[in-house]
Amino acid sequence: MRIGFCDDDKAFLELLASYCKESLPYIDYDGQVDVECLSSGEEILESYRRNKPYDILFLDLKMKPINGFETARQIRMFDNQVIIIFVTSLTDYVLKSFEYKPFWYLIKPVTQKNFKNVFMKAVAERLSANRAEYLFRTKAEGVMKLNIGSIIYLESQSRRIRLHTVDSDYYFYSGMNEEEEKLSRYDFIRVHKSYLVNPQYIKQINRTWLVLKDGERLPVSERRYKAVFDFFTDYMARSALR
Repeated sequence: MRIGFCDDDKAFLELLASYCKESLPYIDYDGQVDVECLSSGEEILESYRRNKPYDILFLDLKMKPINGFETARQIRMFDNQVIIIFVTSLTDYVLKSFEYKPFWYLIKPVTQKNFKNVFMKAVAERLSANRAEYLFRTKAEGVMKLNIGSIIYLESQSRRIRLHTVDSDYYFYSGMNEEEEKLSRYDFIRVHKSYLVNPQYIKQINRTWLVLKDGERLPVSERRYKAVFDFFTDYMARSALR
């Protein structure tokens, strides 16, 4: 698990890192935890450019030259799973941050008690997301298991399903209705008779198509549009307020 703290105040960074280390013995996780301190949003974005994403990020809002909002906006273009916690001394900023889907906020000055409370919630949320898995059987590889969050969409090709993920494509035989039933609990949206989409990766929806965050377009059927739009709007509101 990679945890990043980003603030241009070195003393405050060291304080948060010490709070984190004091809290680690209380989390239910046996794997390796890497704690990184960063002094600018550019350092975080550079890490993403090198394909080194974070699991949890604590972002100060008043950084320069790239503030926390802009850093979060760019991160969300290609990572919808990282848990972002904004850190600020200005409570007015909280109301401006919903579009960046923060998990929580820490208001400065941050006490060890307040930090631990938010940190434990964030770790529990991340581990829960990581443990959600999708099972399917292919002719070549047999039974396979993938993290739900890595699935971008499913496409029905006659009796065969194309499973498109962040890393690769997989093909197996099944019906779309069956797969929709399995994935509905994870908020996947049936936007067309042939497409079942993970809303994490949707950037824009209109009456005839949707745009994914990587720029790919998928069709939206006319009869499904209102239900899809309402569902996606509700999903975005729930994601912003969780």
